[in-house]
Parts: sequence; structure tokens; C-alpha cells
Amino acid sequence: MEDIYEVLNKKAALDEAAQQSVSVTKILEPEIDLGTLLSFDSNDFDTKQLRLDQEAYLKSETRNNVQLVLNKLFELPMKNEDGYMYVDLPEPRYNLPREKPLPKPKPLTKWQKFAIEKGIKKTPKPKATWDEILQKWIPTYGYKKAAADKEKDWILEVPGNATDPNVDLFAQKREAKKERVAKNEYQRLRNIAASRKIKVPSVGLPPLEGTLHSNQLKTAVDVAKISTASVGKFQPKISKEVVSIKKNIPGLKKEKLPAKSMNEEKSSSLQILESINNKKPKFNLEKAANKAIHAEEIQRSREKKEGNDKKKGGRSRSKGSFKRPTANTGKRLGKQKGGRKRR
Repeated sequence: MEDIYEVLNKKAALDEAAQQSVSVTKILEPEIDLGTLLSFDSNDFDTKQLRLDQEAYLKSETRNNVQLVLNKLFELPMKNEDGYMYVDLPEPRYNLPREKPLPKPKPLTKWQKFAIEKGIKKTPKPKATWDEILQKWIPTYGYKKAAADKEKDWILEVPGNATDPNVDLFAQKREAKKERVAKNEYQRLRNIAASRKIKVPSVGLPPLEGTLHSNQLKTAVDVAKISTASVGKFQPKISKEVVSIKKNIPGLKKEKLPAKSMNEEKSSSLQILESINNKKPKFNLEKAANKAIHAEEIQRSREKKEGNDKKKGGRSRSKGSFKRPTANTGKRLGKQKGGRKRR
């Protein structure tokens, strides 16, 4: 009999412990949001237990708060479907922060703006329409639609205003359809570019995404050259290769000047100061002598030319020797001086 009493006592103790583990009592009731499964506990910590065993105390507090959330969940109305029990969570009261901002609404296309202005609403098209000529249902889209069009339009009437009656009207119809399809595709791409704020040229095609500019290619070549173990020191050079400036190469560190002694640094500073103070241009003796010789040769050639003109003689005069006669003087140029002859 004692064994039976011991078993019953143990069972009662276990039930009591289980009941105690489910029921949690706190001074301040935690604020629970079942929509997001959040629990806000505003009770103060027990500093004594926290100092004695911090990890065990924090685990027990976490377990109690989770138990309170589960107790609230079991209070909700349960539903049974296919042998599974579930509950519908209420609307959340707190907005959880997002990692990324909310997506912006896509900009409207030209057709959508026009439809809103004119009040045009999109109506679903039927999947098939009745054709009076063929006397059967024809699908709105698909290969059967194209086959029905060929069967219906097996002959085309030449219009009265046609300039050339021998023109293939079927070929014209196919070309017109291709142009309509191309125009629709062009408008679709323009709408995509407008929604993504991409500039599209009015004439020609934009550059491809994979193509690089000549400056970008040159920079890539320079970076590849200095990416060796010797930093491009033993890299072979190509004929007619333009030497790039080191400061234009990205990622290349600036070379530091070697350490100098006090005297060397002083002399280099004095040289810089002298070059700044001495603003007079340097005199090139050879250049000055060549310039003087060239001027002397030009003068000699001029004198020689004037001497040859004098030897020729005649009444040839220089351009500036002709003078216009003054009025009422009675003098004529080129005549010998003397009085008038009397008769």
C-alpha cells in the first residue's frame, strides 16, 4: 500500500510542478502583441539573482515571457483542418522596422496617363469571337487565329486608287504588320527607359552596356601592367606605346623621396630659391650669334639688290619718288628747268 501512496504523491507533485511551470505571475503584466509575437516586459531585474548566476536567471526570465505569449495564443479560437490545429493571429499593433525602404510605385506609361485622362477602362477581351464569314468560333490569339485570317483573306481586292495593279498586296500586308509590331516594341522599350530614367537619344542607338571608353581601356591596361610581382618594372613595352603618367593610374602609391642629409636638403632648397628669384631669361650665345649672322646676310642681300637697280639707269624711279604737281605753279615734272621761249 505504501508503494501505491508514494506513486500517487509523485504524480501529484509532477502535476503541481507542471501547473506551476505553465502559470507565470509577475508584478507588472507584460505587454504582448500577438500579431508580431512580441512581448515587452517592463519589470525590474532581481539584482541578487543576476549577480549569483546571470545566465540561469536570464534564461528563466526568457522562458517565463515566452510562456506568457503561448498562454495568450491558446486563448485564441482554434480551428481544426485535416487533423491540424491552427489559430488566426490578430492584426499587429507594432510596425517592425524594415531593412530596405518601401518600393516606390512605378511611373505610369504614356498610354496609362492617356487612359486616365480620357476615362478609358481596361475591359477583358473574350478568348474567342464568332466569325460571320467562316461561320465558326475563332480564338482571339494564337496560331489558329493566323490560320483563320489566311483562310478568310485568301483573295484581296485591288483598290481603285492603286498606281500599280501588279503590286503584291499580300506582301504589303505582311510588311505593314511587321512595322506595327516594331513600333509597339519601340514604344515598350521607351516606356521602360522612361520608368528607369534612362536617357535615350532621339537619333541613333545608345552605346552598349559592355563597351568601354578609350580612356577606361587605357587605365585598365596600365593597372594590368603594374599588377605583377615587380610592379611592372620588367613588363615588355609595345612599339609606339604612350607612357602613362603615374598619378593617373588608380591604386598606385606616391613614391616617397629618399632621406637626405641636412647639407643636401639645404642646397636643394637654395637652388629652388635661386630659380624663383632669378626671373631673367637665360642668354643663349649660340642662338644670338646665329640671329645676328642671319640679320647681316639679309642686309647684304638688300644692298646688293639696290646696287643692281642703280646700274640699270633710265628714268625708273622708286615708288615713293613720284610727286603730284601742286596747283597753279606751272611746273611739270620731268622737264628741264629754264624760261619760256619767245617768238
